[in-house]
Amino acid sequence: MPKLSVVIITLNEEKNIGRCLESVKDIADEIVIVDSFSTDRTEEICLRYNARFIKHEFVGHIEQKNWAIEQASYLHVLSLDADEELSERLKKSILEVKGNWKHDGYYFNRLTNYCGKWIRHTSWYPARKLRLWDRSKGKWGGINPHDKFKLEKGATRKFLKGDLLHYSYYTINEHINQINSFSTIVAKAYFNDNRRASYINIIFHPLWRLFRDYVIKLGFLDGFYGLVISVNSSHETFLKYIKLRNLVREKTLKESDKICFFNSAVSWGGGEKWHYDVSNHFYHTGFNAIIVTNEDSELFKRISKTDVPHHEIRISNLSFLNPFKLITLTRFFRKEKIGTIIINLSSDLKAAGVAAKLAGVKNIIYRRGSALPIRNTFLNRYLFKRVVTQVIANSEETSRTILLKNKNLIGEDRIKVIYNGIEIQNYENEKFPEVYSRQGDEIIIGNAGRLSEEKGHIYLLQMARILKDKGYKFKLLIAGTGKMESRLIKAAKHLKVEDEVRFVGFIENIRRFNQTIDIFVLSSLYEGFGYVLVEAMAERKPVVAFDIRSSAEIVKNRESGFLAESFNVSDLADKVEMLINNKDLRIKMGESGRKIVEETFTFNHTLAQVEDLIRRETRTDSFPKP
Repeated sequence: MPKLSVVIITLNEEKNIGRCLESVKDIADEIVIVDSFSTDRTEEICLRYNARFIKHEFVGHIEQKNWAIEQASYLHVLSLDADEELSERLKKSILEVKGNWKHDGYYFNRLTNYCGKWIRHTSWYPARKLRLWDRSKGKWGGINPHDKFKLEKGATRKFLKGDLLHYSYYTINEHINQINSFSTIVAKAYFNDNRRASYINIIFHPLWRLFRDYVIKLGFLDGFYGLVISVNSSHETFLKYIKLRNLVREKTLKESDKICFFNSAVSWGGGEKWHYDVSNHFYHTGFNAIIVTNEDSELFKRISKTDVPHHEIRISNLSFLNPFKLITLTRFFRKEKIGTIIINLSSDLKAAGVAAKLAGVKNIIYRRGSALPIRNTFLNRYLFKRVVTQVIANSEETSRTILLKNKNLIGEDRIKVIYNGIEIQNYENEKFPEVYSRQGDEIIIGNAGRLSEEKGHIYLLQMARILKDKGYKFKLLIAGTGKMESRLIKAAKHLKVEDEVRFVGFIENIRRFNQTIDIFVLSSLYEGFGYVLVEAMAERKPVVAFDIRSSAEIVKNRESGFLAESFNVSDLADKVEMLINNKDLRIKMGESGRKIVEETFTFNHTLAQVEDLIRRETRTDSFPKP
């Protein structure tokens, strides 16, 4: 009489495995359990039945089962899932086979219990399973997770009486969750097998599955659960083909012509940070991406520390008049096979935009980060009507100002608002050394940005004078560099607040700066998007800003901070004074600001919108036919 190994793979099966082992203990000469590192009582229960318990990393249903049968001591194997058990009739049939083994494999029906009801129709019954065999005669195959044992050509098999009892799902919700998981696994398996999903697959296969299971295979005789199973099976078919089609489109997008991020700015600001973050993400998630920047820029210094492909070039406001520069750029775009270019500066748009057009680049996207109207010149009319295919505006206010001088400059449907996003997962727990050491109980007020006229730093200094006159003990930290620095230092001395104000220079780690301060104040005359406000709010700091349109898109007045009357220094000082005097209010507004960032201004949201824009701008017929 041949000896029989019962082989089972498991993962957290404490509610099923005991029943399974009880049903095989009288027919098994050994029980082999291959477990994917369960964290429940699975191992404890298996050891009660003297099973050989082996832990092995799960790499796929087929792979795991093939590895498991190699661990069996005997050639003859009965393979079960943990949520299955042998009926008494099937157990008797297997004992008869052990006494007179004549074939290479044996199969039998599987009867499934769904939410407490035995399902005797649909495609679930009779579902014949080959589970008893000579392991030298075949191996597991099929498509994950729907594995199937395949006997070698010429092998013999026989049907056995009795049902394999399968306890599938205890609730409908369990079934739905499994459908989502399994459809993803199947879609990836199809994708790796170079299969494609046509509209016929997506539309007709689910409909046929529903009709077959519920009508032809008499699913309606199983009542309510027969309907649920038939509909869910149809839905799983739909999901696997939708997910397969999405995988194909993602692969095609990532392997299509390169995406070029073009930004020649020397200074560092919100636009440069956007290009750095987005290009980095695209490249490291498999997109064919490259960044072009000025070798003297902060952006170049930072991108050089990554493995993102980069190229250096100098662009001036008049570079578009230089034919040699245009020829160089055109050749570069053709050589690199650029399919999409995202341009950040108006000077870059005039030179790189025109060169991209000459090179045949399909998608020329201009990212507008300044809330200033675009001048209605002949050159701009040409650029926006003949060159630019899409505009990204960094705020609703920026979007509004684009067409102020010419409503027909570009169609409104070609302007997409995409906010700058914060990688919110990075704003947890980590603490940095302070930029400034607090003296006693003084309040620390902060501002960060280029030291340029539109940032309105003079209002900050005037605010400091008001607060000093009222006797408050504080420090105003101003981070950043720029052409206004020497004038602002002189102004601070003139206003006699040089002891209260610290110009701390360029801060590479803005989190370090925001963790140092108590209140963030933005005094800008205009902003495309106040990214520094979002950064401060992510660090749970209350903010005060002039009530310009872009700041109002970020700050909820009296909830996450205050919006002061535009360019009214007294009102700005009053709002800051309220926060100085009320620590609880600072904490409350800081928490509210953090919540707003999590809901609206995350980097993942930004990336999804950029990817969607590029996907829509990429011609549909550039994808291979399914």
